[in-house]
Amino acid sequence: MKDLIKAFRKIPEKNRLIVYGIGALVKNFFYCLFKVIVGIIFKSPFLIAMAIYNVLIGVVKANCSRGLLKNKKDDYKDLKTYIQGGVILTLSSIFYLAYVIIQLFFESNVQYNMIVAIAIAGFACYAITVSIIGVVKNKGKTMIVKEYKLTNFATAFTNVVLAQVAILSFTTDANMYRYNAIIGIVVGSIILLMGLYLTINGLIMRKVYTTGITNAKKHNNTNNNEETQDKKQESQEETKPSIIDRYKKRRF
Repeated sequence: MKDLIKAFRKIPEKNRLIVYGIGALVKNFFYCLFKVIVGIIFKSPFLIAMAIYNVLIGVVKANCSRGLLKNKKDDYKDLKTYIQGGVILTLSSIFYLAYVIIQLFFESNVQYNMIVAIAIAGFACYAITVSIIGVVKNKGKTMIVKEYKLTNFATAFTNVVLAQVAILSFTTDANMYRYNAIIGIVVGSIILLMGLYLTINGLIMRKVYTTGITNAKKHNNTNNNEETQDKKQESQEETKPSIIDRYKKRRF
């Protein structure tokens, strides 16, 4: 087992991220399935909404893995993946915020029994742990690695809210929907800022990148034109008759 772990650590970071991404997709699938089943049984729109949110986060991670597989050394394609991830994260945070705000105005409080609540909180704590490990271990500075880290942060934040909702549902008789909704709004706003940061930062970098390429092409064209003009002048000077030749023509 130790040898297997050592061998895995020797794999390049991009390949490790791809493996993590595939693992996250599998985990996300079963986690979402669990939330949907429990949400239907206990008539909990919150769990179903969280399942949809997790699907969107899974799409971001899948997009990261796809980008790492396809984009070997093309920074522009990395930028496209980065911006796409930011847009999806922004949309998922808007969906999450919309649901939480609706929950704030409609008293939708669901009580889970202790076993189910502990199971939900346990899954949430496991997801938080995996997300934090992903943030700490992925030390790369590439755009896709940064996107992956922020996505892990988003997952950890929402799972903190989920664990809180599950635990409060059986530890207190008071209706905690308003308190849960306020915490959800704070978390959703943080995730929205993350998504906007990824999107805006990606668009700015793309503009800088395309401007740099355009300027480089113009510079190359200018140099080529100057070289062409120099060659024309040289050829004209070579073919141009000298003063002595012209004098000879006049005299003879």
